[in-house]
Amino acid sequence: MHMPSPLKPIAACVLMLGLAGSALAQSSVAEQFAPKVTSLVSGMYPQLQAVYEDIHSHPELGFQETRTAAKLAAEMRAIGFQVTEKVGKTGVVAIFKNGAGPTVLVRTELDALPMEEKTGLPYASKVKAVFSGRETYVAHSCGHDIHMASWLGTARTLVALKDQWHGTLMFVAQPAEELVDGAKAMLADGLFTRFGKPDFAFALHTSPAPYGTVAYNAGPITSNSDGLEITFMVRGGHGSAPDKTIDPVAIAAKFIVDVQTVVSREKDPMEFGVVTVGAVQAGTVGNIIPDTAVLRGTIRSYKPEVRAKLLEGVRRTAKGEAMIGIAVKWVAEQLRRSIGA
Repeated sequence: MHMPSPLKPIAACVLMLGLAGSALAQSSVAEQFAPKVTSLVSGMYPQLQAVYEDIHSHPELGFQETRTAAKLAAEMRAIGFQVTEKVGKTGVVAIFKNGAGPTVLVRTELDALPMEEKTGLPYASKVKAVFSGRETYVAHSCGHDIHMASWLGTARTLVALKDQWHGTLMFVAQPAEELVDGAKAMLADGLFTRFGKPDFAFALHTSPAPYGTVAYNAGPITSNSDGLEITFMVRGGHGSAPDKTIDPVAIAAKFIVDVQTVVSREKDPMEFGVVTVGAVQAGTVGNIIPDTAVLRGTIRSYKPEVRAKLLEGVRRTAKGEAMIGIAVKWVAEQLRRSIGA
């Protein structure tokens, strides 16, 4: 099984980036450069496949992407970029200057997800790491390994065509996209003050679209993401005497069901908005009611007003469930914002 072809993403990036230079601002740009790009990418494909498989086999969680970042940094230095590592903890910034002209940013992510890979591929991940205090498998299930291979291929292609464009390339490898903290960390570390603010920025994301196609949209194509974490802290006890306890599992279960009415009964049905609880952690054995129940999830939206309604509804529902359950104490959600997570 091969990596989904990076050819068209690379070609799309190269041709769009070329449009940023006045010398290429013509309607025939695609037709002019497609054969060159195709030839270049075909020649480098075996190397990109090897990079993809290596990264796929060695996934790392957010802000732990030391091996991944070092590999990308070495690859970019070999191409001819000036590389700075550890921007925003584990991020990478690579600069290639090619005369006067616009600065164009091309971005990829570095991190993987805390889940087990079950593809059975010869290069499947078997990596484990600690996440939220527990050991877990790690896998590139969101396509960031493909993004990184395409990112490298785009850099190689643009440098190979440097006599056809002018300006500065700013290639950014962002950590911790899945934690929705990586972009903020890079900005706080002076991404645009240390390296300059780009005139144009490009990124891509894999999707379950037909093989070999590139999709785009006028307006949003991926949603805003808010991370959700709620801890109900109460009084546990033995499962044979629930009346002597305050059951956080029951409170959490009721919240999971009730919070969906925020989406189905409070949000405009014509507007996009999702609240999903993807992880529940409570207790260790079946006959003991625990002291705490932790819920983690995601809140997705396109518009600020929809986002505000969902966040307010989640907060209100969590507080209501805590009051109904006579919770001794409850710790509210941690909400973190990200675009396109």
